Amino acid sequence: MRNLSASALLSLPLLFSSAAFAIAVPDAPHLVTQGEASISVAPDMATLELAVTALKKDSRQAKQEVDTRVAALFSGLSALGIKKADIDSGNLITRPDYHYPKNGERELKGYVAERTVTVRLYQLDNLSQAIDTALAQGVQNVQHIRYGVRESETYRQKARQAAIADARALAGELAGGFELALGEVYAIEYAGQSPVHPRPLGAARMMADAAPESYQQNEIEFTDQVQVVYTLN
Repeated sequence: MRNLSASALLSLPLLFSSAAFAIAVPDAPHLVTQGEASISVAPDMATLELAVTALKKDSRQAKQEVDTRVAALFSGLSALGIKKADIDSGNLITRPDYHYPKNGERELKGYVAERTVTVRLYQLDNLSQAIDTALAQGVQNVQHIRYGVRESETYRQKARQAAIADARALAGELAGGFELALGEVYAIEYAGQSPVHPRPLGAARMMADAAPESYQQNEIEFTDQVQVVYTLN
């Protein structure tokens, strides 16, 4: 919850002027308050994005190599208890790979085939093993690891309700401090919740001997705020 002294300093001018606010206010004594709330939750899932690539002289050979690696990856992850429904493999992309010498024309080295595999993990203890399995199957590029919360909507609602309670409590305290009585709610301004940004591990090209502690993730914060206009009696 926001600190009372900071909130009071922000809200006191609103008893007299509303020029700086976009929210609708009545042409009568009123009070504008803003409630804020933040809920911290430990992540209980992670999403891995893996790039499976192969370079061959022939595009068909490159495709076959990538398909073989993806199939082996599926098998290895299945052995860890990861369901097939939690693994998505993207479309195949092929492209020529050229070498550009300093002097002379470009040279065709071969063809690169690539598929992106997305893995959703609901047992974070398996994260290190899942990465080891991917590396063992020739996956050299762990593009991204995103942490999340399965019941995210529940925590968004809790943050919203806490922000509403904060606005109501602050309004009552401010009005009481000036020996005034709150009237009805005149307007409510809600811009939506702040985006949840789980901190990514940010490790492309991970090494197989990375320590398990490298995968630890800070808590995820769900924040929300609401602005309310009360009439004053």
